[in-house]
Amino acid sequence: MARIAHVLACLACLLPVCACGVPMQRVPVSTDPLGATVYADGEKKCSATPCSVNLDRQSDHLLTIVKDGYEQEEIVLRRRFKPERAIRDGVVSGMILGDGPGGVASRTAKKVDEQERTGEAYELEPSIVTIKLTPKGAGI
Repeated sequence: MARIAHVLACLACLLPVCACGVPMQRVPVSTDPLGATVYADGEKKCSATPCSVNLDRQSDHLLTIVKDGYEQEEIVLRRRFKPERAIRDGVVSGMILGDGPGGVASRTAKKVDEQERTGEAYELEPSIVTIKLTPKGAGI
């Protein structure tokens, strides 16, 4: 019994390390008027704006905003490559470890490659969605 408890305790300690998963980004959504429903890629994410949706940074997403009496709006969130963090991390770690210029460059390239593979080097844009809804029939 003690052995099982020990194994479970070890697994519990490793769980945060292994739970790397897909990098997510929280995107606030606000509408005028308030109270719209937000769908991301066809899946309902929140019932009433203002709200935030959590989306993975590894792909583009389509937000659909719906409110009775108003035109449906669609916004595409595109992933953009943002290597600045990876470059900073590589340079700082190379400098802390006392690497020469070649070592700093090597660490930087590895960090950029690693964060590109995991999706951490990407961000969704726009990072905040604010939209004024158009009443149905207003454009006629």
